[in-house]
Amino acid sequence: RNKSAPPFVGLQKRESRVTERFTEIGTYYDRLVEEFGHDPRACDYGRPESQAAKFRVISEVMPLAGKSLLDVGCGFADFADYLDQHVPGVTYAGVDISEAMVAQARKRHSQCDIRRLNILEESPGQYDVVTANGIFYLLGDGAPDLMGRLIATMFEAAGEAVAFNSLSAWAEDPEAGEFYADPLEVTAFCRTLTPWVVMRHDYHGRDFTCYLYKNRRP
Repeated sequence: RNKSAPPFVGLQKRESRVTERFTEIGTYYDRLVEEFGHDPRACDYGRPESQAAKFRVISEVMPLAGKSLLDVGCGFADFADYLDQHVPGVTYAGVDISEAMVAQARKRHSQCDIRRLNILEESPGQYDVVTANGIFYLLGDGAPDLMGRLIATMFEAAGEAVAFNSLSAWAEDPEAGEFYADPLEVTAFCRTLTPWVVMRHDYHGRDFTCYLYKNRRP
């Protein structure tokens, strides 16, 4: 009689594909760093103003002064620069899967805890706030599932709040090969983690941000 493969075999294959995808993403950014150096183009931004707008919205998740913050997909840790200028008193830490970006970030912010780490493979630790800027658009065919896993992992690592953004399926000019998440579907998923959710689509036509809170805001 035929015997079906044990369930863990399928799981191993799926996780192998996930690992390969993250390796490809890390290599992609390594090449951008080699080409552009410390430049918004190495983070796939067309204009520095776009990066600054997204940093501003993420930073508005809650009063951050005195909080510990983990920046998932930190890149060059440019968000640390933004926080230093606009929200002083934040204890910043960052993780990224690009070796080249982590190396640059450590040089620029030697006082910060910045590591090469995939949060789906290794726990990043616990922080008051966990943020992520632009980490979903290259996830490929399994993007919705991977996005959910990343959000859930960030929420586990956060003591108070999570803030992340994504390209929006409501964009009028989507680019081929990039993942554009449906804001309402993502918000519905976030509500499976916590009832305290905010979705913002008021700052950029192609982007949205979600805030998740552990408890009701006062």
